[in-house]
Amino acid sequence: MQVEILATGDELLTGQVVDTNSPWLMDRLWDLGLMVRRKTLVADDRDDLRAAILETTARADLVVMSGGMGPTEDDLTSECVAAVLGVPLERHEPSIEVLRERFRKFGRALTPNNEKQAWFPRGAEVIPNRWGSAPGFTVPVGRGRVVCLPGVPVEYRGLCEEWVLPHVGARLSEVPAAGLVKLFAVPESHADHAMRPVMDDPANAGVRFGYRAHWPETHVKWTVPGPDAAGRAARIRERVLGIFGEQVFGEGKDELPDLVVARLAARGERVALGESCTGGMVAELLTAVPGASAVLDLGVVAYANAAKERVLGVPAELLAAHGAVSEPVARALAEGARRAGGAAWGVGITGIAGPSGGTPEKPVGTVHLAVAGPSGTETVARAYRGDRDRVRRQAAYEALNLLRLALR
Repeated sequence: MQVEILATGDELLTGQVVDTNSPWLMDRLWDLGLMVRRKTLVADDRDDLRAAILETTARADLVVMSGGMGPTEDDLTSECVAAVLGVPLERHEPSIEVLRERFRKFGRALTPNNEKQAWFPRGAEVIPNRWGSAPGFTVPVGRGRVVCLPGVPVEYRGLCEEWVLPHVGARLSEVPAAGLVKLFAVPESHADHAMRPVMDDPANAGVRFGYRAHWPETHVKWTVPGPDAAGRAARIRERVLGIFGEQVFGEGKDELPDLVVARLAARGERVALGESCTGGMVAELLTAVPGASAVLDLGVVAYANAAKERVLGVPAELLAAHGAVSEPVARALAEGARRAGGAAWGVGITGIAGPSGGTPEKPVGTVHLAVAGPSGTETVARAYRGDRDRVRRQAAYEALNLLRLALR
């Protein structure tokens, strides 16, 4: 089954809005073993929209089109699909009634331009939208079918879950099996090189392998078609886990902060944080996870040396002898946080995120990290590359990964 995505809207091409819908749907389709073949992005222009509809529907069995379903002058999807089909737009009375009730509920008048959202190409199947005012619709075009959805993310994703994904699943006579593992701090080229024996194995003929670098993560994925797809995919998984070992931090939709919270919770243990250059980013990552309150004792952002001494008990002589960005201070931050929080684990991070502050001995990107636990304190030194945000992000994820490994 060939699936393409057609995203529309001037705002997506001016940079005012980032298209998050398409990557989300690509990921959900990947769960079904399908990779989207193409994504097309088009402005709110009648000629361009008609051309894009004709082009995509000539190739794909299903085109998922987003945007242009609202009440304003630049919402052109229904009009352009009707023009491609050579049919008129028709008023859909059930949708008008839903709009009227929605506006009554919010104490507003239904204006004539809002009724535009209830006009669809003749022959279209209307897809009710319980998340917003604009229904979706679907209609056969070209070699397959186009489904048109509003671009508001909560509406788009809700309608995909209710209509698009079940429709795709029902049409798959044979669902491929897919796998995905997530590696920490393994360059994409190294992952590909290590995977070569698996990819070159004749038993894996027809398997599609792929990689995604999202540093410090690299994802290795595979899709297996044909008979015994699930069994073949499972055998590939075992080989991949054997190749990368502890460098694998998760699979599928696993996220590093979630895994750390889960491991701490399973052990009935808590962590305390002493952050300098990351400015609370580790705490932010952990507290974004439901259930973090059960495992996080405290997080201290100690930038000033005086704060490091006063709040976390970093000895003044360490700061004087080694400087704030050093292995002894990272160790003291981790141990001080653990002590202050009365936690099983302490994490300490200190570094130079830039763009200023570096020296020949300690250039921008120098970061020291420490994890203190029941068996002692482990430290690492890193020389990260990139801008301030990238250095801070890498350090925060590195700290979580060190804690993950300590909890294994």
